[in-house]
Amino acid sequence: MKTQPLRSDKNCLNCGTEVPERYCSHCGQENTVQHESFGHLVGHVVADIVHYDSQFLTTLKYLTIRPGFLSKEYWAGRRVRYVNPIKLYVFISFVFFLFLSTLTHSPGHTGGINGVRVNDMVGHYNGVKEFDSLQAALPPNKRLTGMELRWQRRLAELSEETRAGEDVITEMFMHNLPKIMFLLMPLFALMVKWTHRKRKLVYNDHAIFTIHMHSFLFIILLVGLVVRYFIHREQPLNLAYWGAFIYLVLALRNAYQQPVWKALLKGSLLFFAYMTIALTVFIAFILLVLSY
Repeated sequence: MKTQPLRSDKNCLNCGTEVPERYCSHCGQENTVQHESFGHLVGHVVADIVHYDSQFLTTLKYLTIRPGFLSKEYWAGRRVRYVNPIKLYVFISFVFFLFLSTLTHSPGHTGGINGVRVNDMVGHYNGVKEFDSLQAALPPNKRLTGMELRWQRRLAELSEETRAGEDVITEMFMHNLPKIMFLLMPLFALMVKWTHRKRKLVYNDHAIFTIHMHSFLFIILLVGLVVRYFIHREQPLNLAYWGAFIYLVLALRNAYQQPVWKALLKGSLLFFAYMTIALTVFIAFILLVLSY
């Protein structure tokens, strides 16, 4: 790319600091003439895109084939050559949720959330009238009350139009899933910190590991969802979960520099605790939706 000529004045147009050479030592702006040629402007754009693409591909390569490597690099201060972890997570999660929404609303979608069909959840009532009739026939001490009554009656309503009910739950779940994940990530980082209390690392270090872990999780789940969409079987998604578990163990071993058996033990504890918490949060969310 052709180099733009330097200004004769040595004051930075952006911040006013004296610029002894080409770039301002305070803000980093290039001290060139204000009126750039169109070719030079296009060259800047192309250079920025190529640089970001190269940086992103490098980051993506190490994220997928070297578990824990990016976290260790970040802890060591080697950060410029890779995409910032938060930017990486935002981009990958955006792509994941976009594809998830597209697959959920596509004609080939078999219904349900993560393989669980809503018509398996709506109970054994054929409608509100049947539910109310059965409740009225029971002795007062055997009838449902409170929250259980509300969400069971809501299930009976949904059973009248299962497909419509499924769409409502799926739409609300998809809309709130990114928020649920943001809730789960800090909890996972706390669990990682707790299992590595002897390491001289602060919470933010474990948070970086968590961000990289979830970035890979979205990638492998996306692959599993796409394959499941085409073959109409649950095996690819199940394999994706096991792949995430293996990745977690390897990432713990590499990032925290510990023996395989210890990484396996801690990985198992973290994985199953995290899955239990996630499942509890998801079920609580669905029950909350059904209660209204």
